[in-house]
Amino acid sequence: MAAHEFKHLFSPLKIGNIIVPNRIVLPAHWTCFFFQDEPPNERLTHYLAARAKGGAGLIITPQNTVWPSSTHYGYVGTHDDKAMPAYKMISQAVHEHGAKVIAQLTHFGPSTGFLKTGGAGLAPSSVGGSGGLLPHALGNAVPHEMDKNEIKEIVASYGVTAYRMRETGYDGVEISSTVGAGGLLVAFLNPLTNRRTDEYGGSLENRFRIHMEIIDSVRSAIGSDFVVGLRLIGDMLIDGGTTLDDTKVLAVMVEKRGQVDYLGVCAGFQGHIPPMHFPLGAFVYIAAGVKEVVDLPVVCHGRINDPVQAESILDNNQADLIGMARALICDPEWPIKAKEGRTEEIRKCIACIQECAGNFLKWQPISCTLNPQAGRENVITKIVPAADKKKIMVVGGGAAGLETARVAALRGHQVSLYEKEKELGGQCIIAAKVPKREDFAEVPRYYTYQMKHLGVEVHLETTITPEMVKEKNPDAVVVAVGSVPNMLPVPGSDRDNVVWVRDVLQGEATTGENVVVIAAEQHEQALGVAIFLADKGKKVELVTHCLYAGTELDTNTLPFMYGQLLSKGGVISPLTRVKSIEENAVVTAHAMTGVERRIEGVDTVVVAGIGRADESLYRTLKGEGKEIYAVGQCLAPRLLTDSIWDGYHVGCLL
Repeated sequence: MAAHEFKHLFSPLKIGNIIVPNRIVLPAHWTCFFFQDEPPNERLTHYLAARAKGGAGLIITPQNTVWPSSTHYGYVGTHDDKAMPAYKMISQAVHEHGAKVIAQLTHFGPSTGFLKTGGAGLAPSSVGGSGGLLPHALGNAVPHEMDKNEIKEIVASYGVTAYRMRETGYDGVEISSTVGAGGLLVAFLNPLTNRRTDEYGGSLENRFRIHMEIIDSVRSAIGSDFVVGLRLIGDMLIDGGTTLDDTKVLAVMVEKRGQVDYLGVCAGFQGHIPPMHFPLGAFVYIAAGVKEVVDLPVVCHGRINDPVQAESILDNNQADLIGMARALICDPEWPIKAKEGRTEEIRKCIACIQECAGNFLKWQPISCTLNPQAGRENVITKIVPAADKKKIMVVGGGAAGLETARVAALRGHQVSLYEKEKELGGQCIIAAKVPKREDFAEVPRYYTYQMKHLGVEVHLETTITPEMVKEKNPDAVVVAVGSVPNMLPVPGSDRDNVVWVRDVLQGEATTGENVVVIAAEQHEQALGVAIFLADKGKKVELVTHCLYAGTELDTNTLPFMYGQLLSKGGVISPLTRVKSIEENAVVTAHAMTGVERRIEGVDTVVVAGIGRADESLYRTLKGEGKEIYAVGQCLAPRLLTDSIWDGYHVGCLL
């Protein structure tokens, strides 16, 4: 699609008293770039500015807390004077690139009781997440039930904070009523957590009362010429929670009040970050439902990563603005590329959640599996042209080799890449074989285009030997040949009925009807191949020595992979160590008690492990004194994010 055909996506929109240059929004999201006793910093500023420079029309900043009791881990929030210079810096940096900037006002409510600032979390009622009644987003702590004076104090704090943000040069504020950042307001709205019998509990209107009071407080503090938005969970997607029909009623109430300039709508009580298992635009229908009943501009969210998709949403009047946090983390220049008609150059988010929400859930700074620069914009500004142009030979067309070739070519080197298979992509091609993990195919799609676009000379079905390297005489060699199977050190692992995970997914190894999958890694390979086989009607039991399978997976992806496998009749046996493999049985022992169990009637055993580095070529060439590097699985078997980071790093060194 040519640039001029994105007529809706790149049209301006008036919101309150401001005009947003296009319909692309970077929603507020946690970055973990600063922690206890720290205000927002230059790292966050550079990160947000990069998305504004890349063409996003509206930037909504996170972690603008309204009161000391609302902070996570005691970082310095908007209520503190120490944070004000940082917000002025952010405002100036975003405006420099023509974008508008809005601050999301937050109070974490029930989830603030574990802070070093002391005290308990705040909530409408003393209801925690224990007992299995509610998703774990509330945690297990029981919060303090607020009295009316405390409610009044918090309501007023929103107005004070909004005024403070106006003084920093921001264009507006957004009141968050979503899980996490808006945890307090969600707790009031959710009938499962609001057990009050006064005017703040009971009916939908009563449970929403604090929202309306906060809106009035904010508008009274900042006047009519400052944007006020409200972000709601459009559907909590849990039994007993609020529904889309409820949100439609609330949206009409808000519009009639005349104090709010736009609405943001997301989904899910436990979280609103859909992993790869969800289809693109999974929650657009919720925004569309709200759009049907109000004239206010509506922001949609949830797995929107393609400009054609975004244009279609706008064209169908399902939303007025497109929220895309992960898409812009993955490629900050997504808007510019789309506007200029360079859509194939866009690095599309695959919703793997490894480095963005996956890091945040571990309280680590976010980045991106496919974009090593994400979150490091303050130290990695751009790819610098090489002073001396070299002839570079990259051996291996997996993610590490491809990223090395991409960066080296951008720096002006003459790059040739050699891959022994028929296509580029390495293990990403294999990973895409798993049901609902097909988005991994975006990795080879992106890099295949980049190789052509950057003039990298690609040789497929070519196995490189030391003699060939000597003959071609490159200035530098990068070995990225990946890893090889690494079978378990248990008796019987060399039997004919024992196969390797990648061979099964590629169709190079067949299995019988009764299969045992041994999790020799704790990310997604074991669960993935078990789902792959169960989807084909095989009877599958997955055994792991850990407390549960997939202990290294993010908690957004893990439940869906569990659900896929269990719904197809798969069995997961935790705390199960494999002692030996026999012709038709697997002998196991409980990891804690040592009690043995025999799994009988086993046709095939699939070993799912991370492999062993294939470093023979690297070792041979290194001994000859060449400028040589090993990257990715060839250096050490790790995750996709590590392979791409290796490639980026070495590409910059060459």
